[in-house]
Amino acid sequence: MAFEIVANLDDLEEGETLFVEGLREPICLVRLDGDDVRAVHNTCTHQQQPLHEGHVTAEDTLVCASHNSQFDLTTGESIGIPVVPALPVYACKVEDDAILVDIDQQLNDAPIPHHPYH
Repeated sequence: MAFEIVANLDDLEEGETLFVEGLREPICLVRLDGDDVRAVHNTCTHQQQPLHEGHVTAEDTLVCASHNSQFDLTTGESIGIPVVPALPVYACKVEDDAILVDIDQQLNDAPIPHHPYH
């Protein structure tokens, strides 16, 4: 697979998240600032909750709304407590205000989280 357009930059405010459907895995986009957009798996590795419902901190981490698991948006690593498995991070770029993700270019070696059981 190659890069696919999944959203427009105007769809995502700085410091916000956006849920992307239609790819092989659910994706959470996070816009840090300007055209710096990150793509991570949308399923928290703690208890399989949707990460797009969480919030972004000033330290560029994504916090799960359910149990406050925190993930570094560059490495996918768990930060703080609870310590949970790393989150998959995917290749993401912005071209002409289009946000593109390549789900086959995982930037870390984190396993794909289980899909929610509910």
